[in-house]
This record gives sequence, structure tokens and C-alpha cells, in this order.
Amino acid sequence: MRILAAVMLGSVLLLPGCFGGGGDQAEPVGTGSDEEYLRAICVGIDNFTDALLSATTADEIGRVVREFVATMKAIDPPPDLAKYNQQFVAYLEEALADPTSLVTKPPPLPPDDARRRLAALEPQIAECREPTFFSRGLEPTPAP
Repeated sequence: MRILAAVMLGSVLLLPGCFGGGGDQAEPVGTGSDEEYLRAICVGIDNFTDALLSATTADEIGRVVREFVATMKAIDPPPDLAKYNQQFVAYLEEALADPTSLVTKPPPLPPDDARRRLAALEPQIAECREPTFFSRGLEPTPAP
């Protein structure tokens, strides 16, 4: 009976490490698709742009930014964008005190290879009305 209790206790102590619990902060891991990720970003950007044009108070714009934060926290990003997604969420959260600061403060950008991949997909995603978020300022890929 003691052996069974020891095995069960050992299993309980090891499980948090297996599922990302415990004290160490593991690197974020995503399994989502580029298309779904782009849709979430483009809808959030469009909603923010619409709020800038139609909202009459900073609180109304802030509500849209809070919704954007919630969406980006809930999204399952592609594996190579999981860390970037954390940076993007932090960028949005920093703007909650002054939502219009998103207009003047540049967003973080993903690594160039992922950025190029997303930039190429932007025009294909219906929700990306202004497909330039990832391609803006991107240098053309050098010819081989």
C-alpha cells in the first residue's frame, strides 16, 4: 500500500511539469494556422480603426483594445509565432491606459521569415481589408 501511495504522490508531483505547470516559465507553443492568426489580427485592426473613426471617447476605443487583447490571448498562434503573440499582447495591454497610443507606437514584428510568410497571405484573407500590417516596410526578398 505504501508503494502505491509513493507512486501516486510521485505522479502528482511530476504532472505539473508535463503540462506546463510548476515554477518554470516554458516557451510558448502554438499549433494554430497562419490563416486563423491573420484573421484575428486583421479583425482586431479593423475594429480598432473603426473605433478611431466613430468612437467619441477614449473609453470606447479602450473597449475595442480590450476585446483585441482577449482575442489575441485566446488565439492559438502558429508554432513560430507563439512568442511574438505574447509580445503583441503585451503591446496591446500597454496601450490600455492610452488606447490612442497604438496610432503612434509601432507594434512589435515577428521574425523576418514568419513576417514574409504572413505578408504573402494577407491579400488572400478576406478579413484583411488593408493587407499591409506585416508587409509595411518589409524589404523585398533578395534574389538567389
